[in-house]
Amino acid sequence: MSFEEKTTEVSQDLKCQGCGAILAYQPGTSYLKCAYCGTENQIKESELTNQVISPVDYEEFTAAMQDIHDARFTVTAEVVHCQNCGANSTLDPHVTADLCAFCASPLVIDHQVKRIVKPHGLIPFFIEENKAFPLFKKWAGGLWFAPNDFKRIFSAQNNRLKGVYIPFWSYDAEASSSYEGQRGEYYYVTRTRRTADGKTETYEEQQTRWYYASGRVFNRFKDVIVSASTSLPNNFASKIGPWNMEYLKPFNDQYLSGFIAETFSIDHVAGAHAAKKMMDDEIADTVRSDIGGDTQRIDDIDSVYKDIRLKYILLPVWLSAYRYKGKSYQIMVNAFNGKVYGQRPYSFWKITLLILFVIILFVLLSQMG
Repeated sequence: MSFEEKTTEVSQDLKCQGCGAILAYQPGTSYLKCAYCGTENQIKESELTNQVISPVDYEEFTAAMQDIHDARFTVTAEVVHCQNCGANSTLDPHVTADLCAFCASPLVIDHQVKRIVKPHGLIPFFIEENKAFPLFKKWAGGLWFAPNDFKRIFSAQNNRLKGVYIPFWSYDAEASSSYEGQRGEYYYVTRTRRTADGKTETYEEQQTRWYYASGRVFNRFKDVIVSASTSLPNNFASKIGPWNMEYLKPFNDQYLSGFIAETFSIDHVAGAHAAKKMMDDEIADTVRSDIGGDTQRIDDIDSVYKDIRLKYILLPVWLSAYRYKGKSYQIMVNAFNGKVYGQRPYSFWKITLLILFVIILFVLLSQMG
């Protein structure tokens, strides 16, 4: 099927059966709802219903990425590049002007068609915008020392929320790890000491006997999730989770209608290094458990990874990027579980007044004493 034929097919899927208007996916449902006539257009999933989202062999995927035209893993799409923060996103073809969802800068939209890596799956939006915005306001209302005019942004405007699919890599692997370390076992020695009043007392002092330990452990990892985006701070990915991968669906363009989908800026190789660090931490916990005793020392771990497999997936967030006094702040709501996390400015005057209040209170209490 040519790109033109595929585009026509997708366009027809995104048109209302009732009036022909462009449709948008209705979060938490299996249909696209028309904003004009209210018709509920069911998402066509007949070809995907029985499809299992199987992870791809890491080496096979790496080889395929040498040819970005490999139709097994790529698809053509219109990509918009933000000149300010560098984010690459896909937008609906009918969008002609917008602000970047990640830094709130104006986008120059020229609708360039590029070939990009096709996601294996996605978790659709579950939380609607009108339910996400109150979560934003509640989060903003609980910010101590935030400037008042910053908080007013959340109260006055609710059109700044953008539904964005963030790219992630998901890794499966098995690891065989040999280790050397020491097992510590506590024992107690009776000691004597002199108290403040001059009397002598006995007490038990904890000490540790160390024994050499070695062995081999096995770990199996499934769905180790790593952010593939550099448009958001590193800790956003961990703070906004966890995600329930049981709700992952095979990729379908219709779930993207009405939303922005960012393309990855961290490739699967760099993502694998980040995932390995997470796996190493879990392996270390397994080694400590295997060593046993009351405490443990790990001198060396040598891990061999095999059967490494991956999925490229999209996960949904409601994202808000605000520019406040020349600086960009990002706040997001997990569109699956409603968890909120974000950046915020601090009011110099509020903090200064609190410090002065504490100093005055301390002086008054000292005088009363």
